[in-house]
Amino acid sequence: MSSKRSINCSICVSTYNRPDALLLCIESLLKQSYLPNEIIIGDDGSGSETAELIALFQHKTNIPILHVWQPDEGYRLAACRNKSFAAAKGEYIIQIDGDVILHKHFVADHLRMAKSGTFVSGSRVLLTPAVMISVRSVSNFSIVAVAPICTNKSVSN
Repeated sequence: MSSKRSINCSICVSTYNRPDALLLCIESLLKQSYLPNEIIIGDDGSGSETAELIALFQHKTNIPILHVWQPDEGYRLAACRNKSFAAAKGEYIIQIDGDVILHKHFVADHLRMAKSGTFVSGSRVLLTPAVMISVRSVSNFSIVAVAPICTNKSVSN
């Protein structure tokens, strides 16, 4: 793998009918201290509202955003992720779910930990719908890093 600062990085985001969460996820991706080379949205059969949101972001950024969609034929997340990985051009792939809001250095931290032949795994803090609405209502929200010991905790307001 090349030096950390020159790694060609793809972000694969899986989603299904959660354009509200995907909006925040993509916004957090576009605020990264180290931007990915491309964003691939693996869509397990969402409706037109998700496609319209992705199209909006495709016109809003210079980072290529690819929408990999498959028909809604039941829960096929693994197939959806595999299609996203196949479409990725980066030498390093970061996979996240579309309901995750990333802290500003998420991509940089991943690349700092990157090592050939390894898999880096992380955890997340689960937010209630009320917290998501609260975050969405703040027009200039700031994403902060969560301490590593705060894994799999539910946050409510």
